[in-house]
Amino acid sequence: MSERPSKAPTSHLFLVCGAGQRAIEPIGYAALAKFFERRKKEAGLSDAWITPHSLRHTHATRLWEGGMRELALQKRMGHASFESTRGYTRISDAMMLEDYHRALAVLNERKSHALRQ
Repeated sequence: MSERPSKAPTSHLFLVCGAGQRAIEPIGYAALAKFFERRKKEAGLSDAWITPHSLRHTHATRLWEGGMRELALQKRMGHASFESTRGYTRISDAMMLEDYHRALAVLNERKSHALRQ
């Protein structure tokens, strides 16, 4: 953020550079994808699934797994409905196992309590 032009009229992260008519406007997706591909090659990454869009899904999933509330995540992603946001999130195997073990512990505690009665 310290490198952003002080006259930038937007909070978007990626802006058009230079002094042309579109300078300091948010860049479009095609330009972002091109920029991303160049940086990906520089980093030695070649997997086709690594795209700005796949990172958007990862970002949403990590925030959700970290406990971000659904409506807050919807707003963060800029979606009109939570159904759109739900499509962006995936439950990791680790999270599924954590929930499974927590549910088993609750069931076992209830069973133990019932047997003591």
